[in-house]
Amino acid sequence: MDLNNNQNNQQSDKEELNFETTPEGEKVVQAPASMKQRIVSSVIDLIDIICSAIFLMLILFIFVFKYVTVIGDSMNPTLHENDKLIISGMFYTPQQGDIIVIDEETESEPLIKRVIATEGQVVDIDPESWTITVDGVKLDEDYTINKVAGLMAVGSVQFPYTVEEGKIFVMGDNRNNSKDSRMLGALDVSQILGRVIVRVVPFDQMGKVK
Repeated sequence: MDLNNNQNNQQSDKEELNFETTPEGEKVVQAPASMKQRIVSSVIDLIDIICSAIFLMLILFIFVFKYVTVIGDSMNPTLHENDKLIISGMFYTPQQGDIIVIDEETESEPLIKRVIATEGQVVDIDPESWTITVDGVKLDEDYTINKVAGLMAVGSVQFPYTVEEGKIFVMGDNRNNSKDSRMLGALDVSQILGRVIVRVVPFDQMGKVK
């Protein structure tokens, strides 16, 4: 009985091993067919995972996220020209302080600005002290560029200014080098393309934008 088992095991081992003879006459053990099948199957699975991940990323960037480039210096020092940003407008409701991208119909390129006030709020500007108040509360804006000499530009809008329903009042952080709601008036919420989520370029400044 044991002899038969040993013979069967030896025969099974021989069937699992394949040999290839080299030009020099040496025998080289080849991987069993079953192992080759497992390797091929693993490679196919990996390709399938990569393709699925790429497809998912495409879906996300079509329907959820957008990739935009900063043009101009109206958002200095927070953002700089040619910064690359990822934005999202899905289920977005504008909030004071958010940095948004908005498609203003009179401009050739989408605007990137900061939300100063939303509908129903009252905005006032003191050009001498470079201060902005919303509903009587002074904004703490350590992110802006303020010039010590001269006045803050107020544009053509009369202050105090009440933001109309369904609109937002926006300004650039580079206050005297920005075309925004001081000149354009409040902008329609429906024109918002999305809120800035993260900066991806330059790499040394990659991260959340505030």
